Amino acid sequence: MGPFPMSRHHCLHLLTFVCLLYHSYQGNVSQNNPLLLYSTTKDIRLVNSTARGSSYKSKPIIIVRNYSYIAAIDYHFENKKIFWVDHEQETIFSIDYDGVAAKNKVEIVNGVFTPDGLACDWFTNKIYWTDSETNRIEVATSEGKHRKVLFWTDIDQPRAIAVVPMKGYMFWTDWGESPKIERAGMNGDPATRRVIVTENIFWPNGLTIDYQTQSIYWVDGKMKFIDKMDYDGRNRVRVLEKGFEYPFALTKFQSKLFWTDWKTMAIHYFDMEGTQRLPSELLISQHPMCIHVWDERRQPKLPHPCEIDNGGCSHLCLLAPSPPGFTCACPIGIKLTSDNKTCAHGPQELLLLARRTEICLIYLDSPDYSYRVLPLSDVKYSIAVDFDPVENFIYWSDDEVKKIQKARLNGSDQQDVISTEIQDPDGIAVDWISRNIYWTDTGTDRIEVARLQGGYRRVIIGDELIDPRGIAVAAELGWLFWSDWNEVHPKVERSNLDGSERVQIVTERLGWPNGITLDLNNFKIYWCDAKSDKIEYANLDGSHRRELINDNVPHVFGFSLMGDYLYWTDWQRRAIDRAHKETGSSREVIVDQMENVMGLKAIRLGSISGSNPCKENNGNCSQLCLYRHNKTRVCACQIDYELTKDKQSCVKPEAFLLYTRKDTIGRISIKNENNEMTIPITGIKQASSIDFDTNTMRIYWSDSKLRTIMRAFINGSDPQRVIDLGLASPEGIAVDWLGLNIYWTDPVAHRIEVSRLVGSSRRTLLWDEAYEPHSIVLDPAAGYMYWSEWGTTNSIKKAAMDGTNQVKLVSTVKPATGLTLDYDRKRLYWAEKDTSAIISIDLDGNDLKYVVKDKIFEPVGLTLYKEYVYWSDNKTGEIARANKIDGSEYQAIHNISEGVTDLLVYHYLKQKQTNQCATSNGGCSHLCLALPAESPGGHVRYTCACPTHYTLQNNECHPPSHYMIYSLRNLVVRLVPDTLDCPEAVLPIQGLKAVKAIDFDSKSNFLYWIDGKSRSIKRSEASGQSLNIVVQSNQNISPFDLAVDTIGRLLFWTCALTDVINVTRLDNTNPFGSLERKDGEKPRLIAIHATKRLIFYTDVGVTPQLVRTRLDGSHRIVITRAADIAAIAVDTENDLIVWAQEHSIYISNIDGENQHVLLNESNSKIIQLTVHSGWLYWIDKELHQLQRLELISGKSRSTLVIQASHILDLISVKKPENHSCNLPHQRKCSHFCILNGTVPHCACPNGKMLQEDKRNCQILPDCGSDRFTCSVAGGDTKDCIPIAWRCDGQKDCADGSDELDCPKCMPSQFRCQDGQCIDKENYCDGYEHCTDKSDEKNCCENGFQCPQTEVCHPMSLVCDGNENCADGSDEKDCNAALTSKKSVTHTVILSVVGVVFVFAMFSVVFLRRRFLPREDITDQSEDSLSPMHPNASKNPKFRKGIPDVVRMSMLNDSGCPSTFDRRHVTGASSSSNTNGSSIGCYPRETLNPPPSPATTAASTRGSSPSSRYRPYRHYRSINQPPPPTPCSTDICDESDYNYPSRGRYDAGPFPPPPTPRSHCHQESCPPSPSSRSSTYFSPLPPPPSPVASPRGGYDS
Repeated sequence: MGPFPMSRHHCLHLLTFVCLLYHSYQGNVSQNNPLLLYSTTKDIRLVNSTARGSSYKSKPIIIVRNYSYIAAIDYHFENKKIFWVDHEQETIFSIDYDGVAAKNKVEIVNGVFTPDGLACDWFTNKIYWTDSETNRIEVATSEGKHRKVLFWTDIDQPRAIAVVPMKGYMFWTDWGESPKIERAGMNGDPATRRVIVTENIFWPNGLTIDYQTQSIYWVDGKMKFIDKMDYDGRNRVRVLEKGFEYPFALTKFQSKLFWTDWKTMAIHYFDMEGTQRLPSELLISQHPMCIHVWDERRQPKLPHPCEIDNGGCSHLCLLAPSPPGFTCACPIGIKLTSDNKTCAHGPQELLLLARRTEICLIYLDSPDYSYRVLPLSDVKYSIAVDFDPVENFIYWSDDEVKKIQKARLNGSDQQDVISTEIQDPDGIAVDWISRNIYWTDTGTDRIEVARLQGGYRRVIIGDELIDPRGIAVAAELGWLFWSDWNEVHPKVERSNLDGSERVQIVTERLGWPNGITLDLNNFKIYWCDAKSDKIEYANLDGSHRRELINDNVPHVFGFSLMGDYLYWTDWQRRAIDRAHKETGSSREVIVDQMENVMGLKAIRLGSISGSNPCKENNGNCSQLCLYRHNKTRVCACQIDYELTKDKQSCVKPEAFLLYTRKDTIGRISIKNENNEMTIPITGIKQASSIDFDTNTMRIYWSDSKLRTIMRAFINGSDPQRVIDLGLASPEGIAVDWLGLNIYWTDPVAHRIEVSRLVGSSRRTLLWDEAYEPHSIVLDPAAGYMYWSEWGTTNSIKKAAMDGTNQVKLVSTVKPATGLTLDYDRKRLYWAEKDTSAIISIDLDGNDLKYVVKDKIFEPVGLTLYKEYVYWSDNKTGEIARANKIDGSEYQAIHNISEGVTDLLVYHYLKQKQTNQCATSNGGCSHLCLALPAESPGGHVRYTCACPTHYTLQNNECHPPSHYMIYSLRNLVVRLVPDTLDCPEAVLPIQGLKAVKAIDFDSKSNFLYWIDGKSRSIKRSEASGQSLNIVVQSNQNISPFDLAVDTIGRLLFWTCALTDVINVTRLDNTNPFGSLERKDGEKPRLIAIHATKRLIFYTDVGVTPQLVRTRLDGSHRIVITRAADIAAIAVDTENDLIVWAQEHSIYISNIDGENQHVLLNESNSKIIQLTVHSGWLYWIDKELHQLQRLELISGKSRSTLVIQASHILDLISVKKPENHSCNLPHQRKCSHFCILNGTVPHCACPNGKMLQEDKRNCQILPDCGSDRFTCSVAGGDTKDCIPIAWRCDGQKDCADGSDELDCPKCMPSQFRCQDGQCIDKENYCDGYEHCTDKSDEKNCCENGFQCPQTEVCHPMSLVCDGNENCADGSDEKDCNAALTSKKSVTHTVILSVVGVVFVFAMFSVVFLRRRFLPREDITDQSEDSLSPMHPNASKNPKFRKGIPDVVRMSMLNDSGCPSTFDRRHVTGASSSSNTNGSSIGCYPRETLNPPPSPATTAASTRGSSPSSRYRPYRHYRSINQPPPPTPCSTDICDESDYNYPSRGRYDAGPFPPPPTPRSHCHQESCPPSPSSRSSTYFSPLPPPPSPVASPRGGYDS
């Protein structure tokens, strides 16, 4: 904080303090009222202890201010120092205070998590503190040096602490699950530890010592008393047990006790020798915390054994209760040497631990196994850790920052070792002898090596790795070991340190092998298996396999060995354990309940041993020296370099040979013989051809087996797919290094295509003329491309680079391969299959020469460099060269084992020419294609080109507006029938699998499809971007077909499991609802007439048919009844519907009229239909053809020349049109917009109804099965009407929906309530003929049936004066019957009334005598829970005689309750259910006090990286005590002169009960150490690496 300036405020403090001193020491009375040093959560204050009622009343002065959470304080009076702890900053501070000014604030101890108690040893200048998070008691010097843990076991929640240096004792309270007070020696000797109080104790808070009487005073915050006892806990006496609210800290001076109270927010005192019986209030303070008497008499000074020469101790001299009265101790992690006085120079045995966002040191030399977090930056997801004992550097890998880094043991000198081309480095191993580092990368599936300084990087294992994880180096033996936890083929492997002699040593009975470690003394390898929950070991060759531990190792990850012990981390137990390496015994938990434990390394400092030939001078290698087990070393070079002939020096070659061979791409030195290296690229199946681009240092190759075109950097990193859709068999490829394009041939698809180097702007150049194009070569500087054709047209051709002006140069005898170009001499070279020669012509096809004819058998892969032509001979396995002019100077430069498919010289001189496309892409927006000069000697021209089907306008490419799209199983293709371009263009949409149906939203340019494999609906932009899921898969759905409504922005889709038509919004993919389904209906195929707002679908249910409805499912019309409809399509221009049945195509208008056969062929089977630009297109499955004809005329039938055998769906796409349902600035419908004629109206899906605004939908009321739900909620009308009103010829709903879709029954038929028609003779015949059974519901055997509604009434209601039938027919012709019955009726009525009156009077008398005399009767009218309370229940009472059928005209605003009021119809009660609130349970008595008074204490602790929540802190955020003031601690005025009001809480504090450690509550159960998979509740594989990000492209 520093010295305070002598300001006006400072002078005020000085004067105040002088007054405090004056009043403290004037006479005997003042000497009994010393100064009190106390803290609030924000500051530290000093106040006179003079009673409030005395003549003088002082105000406190603030010594330290502006802190966030001061929990405990103490002082050293002689040294004039005040100490305090701050929870938020997790720090112990000190400041000098001379009675006038506070200065020289120092942070003396960092990394104290929750220090609740603090005590100063004024004898030896030490500070002791308790930490309720780590549950430790620690000590350090008053300067913060030599920190040491004294006690760490059997401590739950330590709080107050006090020391008695004259006796060598310390005392502390523990308010954990077993509350207690303990005593121990100040030296931390476990033999001196003793529990002195365990009974009649609950929340032991404050603790203070009377050194004169050797007594302990302590206060219990829950039981509210102050007790006194001696140092042994005996002679316990109750001092005070009244006048407390929530006492916290306690101090004593002479006969007075002072304490803080959280609840009263005050300091209280009690004079044990006075006359007062209750404590008094000294002052009110904001959040009072700790308190001490500031007086030198509280710290008497006596001689002690540590005062001379620190007791002879090198570091800590700690007082002890037994002779000689002290012991020497060492800081955390350092051992005491044999003289018991001197500490070692530093830690000797350590555990290095990766904890995701931290790297920690765990000190094995300390019995408490303390740990320290290294002060590092840029640690986000550390996984593996290792150590270099030579330079004492820690190395660790980080999967999030994508680096391997290093730092010293104190965290200094942090550096990046590997920071590029690294994805998920899950394992690292240091070869401290050869000075190399090895690592596994599960993202690239490689094992790599580099120098420890980070240079000279090389891949040593690049194939047959899937999930490599653990790695270990046997530097003296020349071996490397690693684990691969792939679920299909888990294994442990071994190789030499250069990757040679690779062998699998363990392959059986493995699950998830994670960490591995080596015992080189005994030649053993150990590994841990997180799936089988075992630790095993074997010899270094995998023999003599043994199981070491199989108990309580649920998910072992990190693994290390040191001396006789194995150490490991366990994700699930969140622990670090160790056990003996030979027996598995002596098992010990090193650290428990520590989240995010990853890799670890056990090290012994100063222990360096071992040697190999690489140790001295790097084995004379210029870059990497790699030791082999056969006691030889090999020099190796980083990628892009090669060894010279001395096999030691590395040089970067000017040129080298690239070759492809099955699943391998490699490089061969031209100058240095037998210098071959495989480029580490995984996933190659059948590399056919290769080329390169020196601009980006990338190689490109075609893979005919994967049917892809790939690229990667020349070192093999960052492999990417350039083209992987719509390729049948890619063969030759060629890079246009000036236009930054790539060309390729596909002989199976009969095409030559071009795209940008990243795969965009794909265009088909030749498709009809090119028959079987194979090898291809480019001359961008001249604007030509050359290619060979096979088959019946064996030849070599050339054309402009846009595919125009084809010229046949020469006919070849056999198929030509290995086409290559001599740019200097302007000649073409090639070889022919089964021909032992290399042939050459000039670029016009003239001057044919056989260049090489001798010593050549099966040449493939020709290439040129300088004066030589190079080739591979598949018969001899040689890579050879000869003079390119005459074939002389033949030389075999390399032998290769398997057949090479292509060969190419990589050199920079090849790509040094230029043309106009090399500058800003020629100004083209997409493709810039070079063209030959118009005349010899002229300038090379160029043309801007667009992707297939795009048109070029004003130098910009515009997409097509009308086209078709067809889908294959894993591919979608745009089809434009009548175009000068290739009619087909593949849409670059990834992730297509088992496509069942497609549709397209032309407004947003999104394709929608049903994924049959996952049973979900997905979408993607046509460009291939923004792939996402529209309808998630689950076991309850199986999408069958879909249709897009571009106008209403809706997606309709049918489900084969639920048999409904579902609707989803296009713009936010939210579920929308479904259409109402008729009983027995099963919708399948679906099509939309968007402009008419109609939907057509096939029904494969009880009555197979083709149905048309409006988009909301209303106005249902059956177009046709047929069981074998295979496809449907709508002609929106001519309002026609077309459908296919077996070998016939039918057509009608959209109302189902004018049906006729459009096509009928017995040998056809039509499976798909679409209408496009006036043409009907269909797929004929039998003929494997796509055919078409003019829809209106039925003529001009033709077959399109495309491969149609695997087409699954076919749609037409056109630009969206303006429509009255989506006009701008008009109010939109919340759900459906349909047309009523030509006027748009809003409608709702099934289960919803329109509100009064006629635009928004609301959920339907629960009308029940016997009511009909109207589609629109009217103002005075009801949502629910009797089912009998449905289809009765009268509109009872406000919108008339009760009369919609009503079938017309014949006069001889009876209409069921659901609209079904049956013969009248079947009505009331005792058998149910209606589906809803309504034909037998109202049969009047002994009653009266209303003629109009057919409702049956009892005969007693006929002629009763009330019209019970809607037409009043029950009251017609009643005069005659009424006269004859009147006398009889009157007699019966009078008799019944008399009997009822007598019974009622008797009941009244009986009840009055039975209940009224009781005096304890409760007036239920005031009991809100009473069923008799007026508000308890208001069930409607219905008048007798209200007819069962009431017309809307009869419902008025009179006071009579309506029979069909909404509450009655829906069955909802108007009363509230109070059962839940009437049963109350008070919480159980809490067990422990809160550690702090502020509710905000822990809420901000997680914001800083230094804040580390551990499972110990299970009382903080979870359970907070009540705040000491009603106001927020952030806004209350804490000034010296504005004391808070005397507000009090009525309820006592309810702090949290301590949770057993076995229980998980929030922080005590941290998340899984892996962000990608949790292994705590399901045994998922354990990859800690983040999911690999999608491949990125490099724009060219």
